[in-house]
Amino acid sequence: MLDYKEYIYAIYQERSFSRAARKLHVSQPWLSAAVKKAEQELKLPLFDRNTKPISLTPAGEYYIRQVERILAIESEMRQTFAEMSASHS
Repeated sequence: MLDYKEYIYAIYQERSFSRAARKLHVSQPWLSAAVKKAEQELKLPLFDRNTKPISLTPAGEYYIRQVERILAIESEMRQTFAEMSASHS
């Protein structure tokens, strides 16, 4: 389910499957299938596709909050490793 976090996050940011697909350089059908697979694994929908623009379901809101935490940790790790690398030069 987290394998698709960047894709799901891009859809959230763009509020559109088609705009996210263009941004990610993937096809819209592939992106839709990837999200469906993640939703099947979770057994919950992440997006309410009946709204324009699309919106998050409660499960989607939780998913995005957790992805943002993961992205913050990854950013902190990159920064720390860059600082460590610079101090060893």
